Amino acid sequence: MAKKKASTPVVKRTKPDSGPPYVWVSGFFRKHWPALIILAALAIIPYWQSLNYEYVLDDQIVISKNNYTKEGLSGIWDILSSESMEGYFGEQKDLVAGARYRPLSIVTFAIEYSLMPDNPWIGHLGNILFYALTCLLLYRILVLLFPLAASRQWWWSIPFVAGVMYVLHPVHTEVVANIKGRDEILVFLGALGSVWLTLRYLSDKRNLWLILSGFSFFMALLSKENAITFLAVIPAVLWFFTAAKKEDYIRTFVPILSATVIYLLIRYNVIGYFLSSGKEITDLMNNPFVDMRMDEKLATIVYTLGLYLKLLIYPHPLTHDYYPYAIPIMNWGKWQVWLSLAAYAGMIVLFFRGYKKKTVPAFAVFFFLATISIVSNLVFPVGTFMNERFIFISSVAFVMVLSWILVEKLPEWLPGKIGLPLGLLVAGAIVIGYGMKTWNRVPVWENALTLNSAAIKVSPNSARANTFMATALYQKYRATEDPEEQKKILGDMGIYIRRAVDIYPSYFSGLTMYVGILSEEFRFDNDIDKLLAGFRRVFENRDYLQFVDQYMDFLDKQPQYQTKVLEFYYQVGYQIFWQRRRNKQYAIKYLQRGLNLQPGNQILQAAMDEVRRG
Repeated sequence: MAKKKASTPVVKRTKPDSGPPYVWVSGFFRKHWPALIILAALAIIPYWQSLNYEYVLDDQIVISKNNYTKEGLSGIWDILSSESMEGYFGEQKDLVAGARYRPLSIVTFAIEYSLMPDNPWIGHLGNILFYALTCLLLYRILVLLFPLAASRQWWWSIPFVAGVMYVLHPVHTEVVANIKGRDEILVFLGALGSVWLTLRYLSDKRNLWLILSGFSFFMALLSKENAITFLAVIPAVLWFFTAAKKEDYIRTFVPILSATVIYLLIRYNVIGYFLSSGKEITDLMNNPFVDMRMDEKLATIVYTLGLYLKLLIYPHPLTHDYYPYAIPIMNWGKWQVWLSLAAYAGMIVLFFRGYKKKTVPAFAVFFFLATISIVSNLVFPVGTFMNERFIFISSVAFVMVLSWILVEKLPEWLPGKIGLPLGLLVAGAIVIGYGMKTWNRVPVWENALTLNSAAIKVSPNSARANTFMATALYQKYRATEDPEEQKKILGDMGIYIRRAVDIYPSYFSGLTMYVGILSEEFRFDNDIDKLLAGFRRVFENRDYLQFVDQYMDFLDKQPQYQTKVLEFYYQVGYQIFWQRRRNKQYAIKYLQRGLNLQPGNQILQAAMDEVRRG
């Protein structure tokens, strides 16, 4: 019988202390089942409590109020052939730079909706299972990159320690506990699948693995655009961890590049452009840098990049809201900006000092910078200053290098009986701390009120957080029958919404809620002066708000308020829209409303004549 030919080494580490070259062998699950069970349990148990949670935040955009999702299976083609917010808005709005084409997660929501309509339970279950699968695949790849030495226990290895830290890292709670976060999970799952299949190809050179790698990468791109950063990451994996030859780089790169080209062509055909519609994004909530000078913008971006590092090391406090101005406008006179810049400069130096030697820190730096680049706001504005979910993938670099230090380097730096116990102690403390933080953070996502109550404590200067808190309280207010309790809730609503419009005076959502709260306050206090002063504030910052007009229709029919209302129309039409804002259309509109109410009013008629002449 002929001898079976040995497999080609997949991983060939250049550092002598990192173990022998890894050879692809069968029986992975048989050998690693204890680690896999533990990792799966750690991925599932903390998030199991989210199964009965409600839809929150952008869940309504992709699920509960998305017309395509609610069509179930019959809506899948519409999801695949339209911009990802079209199912919610009814048309392509181009609200954020580059628009969004992320159909895969929405397709999964449509499938779930066809099985259990309007039931968030199935969505939360899907997230938990996809997250567990992603963590197991990550561990599988880490085992390939960091083969376990024969003298070392599986539970004290880089793959397992890094896997546990990744599974329990608190910055992942937003991705898993918020159903909409599935796009982040699926993009990483697809990208990891492509990495795994690329390494599989290097073992036996079967073209099937290349085809599957390209397909997995295409699925990742359909989940979220930031999969494109793995065009750099996958070749880096080959460089740092394998003995790949030049032709291997080319052959493994072709399928993922082809998948990218196909995706971009589909995206262009659906959206109508690659990066920009040509329309400037001027809404502060979709472009937080719109009113900043360039030096302020760069300083603020550098500062937020530093916050990402801080959250990886010390994930507290956490919030889902980093909208203006939860992150303050920074400048180059702030020490925090320079500290962040120094940290990233140090990381870049670490990369250049180690990439030829193929060190773990050098790879970790490359992985982190590559995957965070697309959400850094340096390439294009992503719609917010930052988000914890943006480092869902990048956090792999942190847990990898931290585990490498604890498992491999501490015993080397502190030989004898010190290094190993110290590494175990530090790793144990980190894992326990992460686990406790994650367990306590998940319940924040139960509903809109719990989520926003937590966010407002961490992001008190965010116009969005204050508006959303007022909105959540409004739902509680509507469900409350006790008038005294209603007054108390209404008082809190008023505080939050006034803070929101103080932060961002022309915020449409904030002003809309502001008008609603003013109307409710008027029901209790009948303070017409306060009500109309609030309405004037709206028009000082926006040309039109439908709800103001609707309420004025009501006041027009109340004769006891006619004098105040006529004065209001004069102030709005003449003083605000004409003298201050030079908006002839709206000046005429509100002066005419006053004249409709009292046709012979000489003051209003004189103002109208002046506006028409102007």
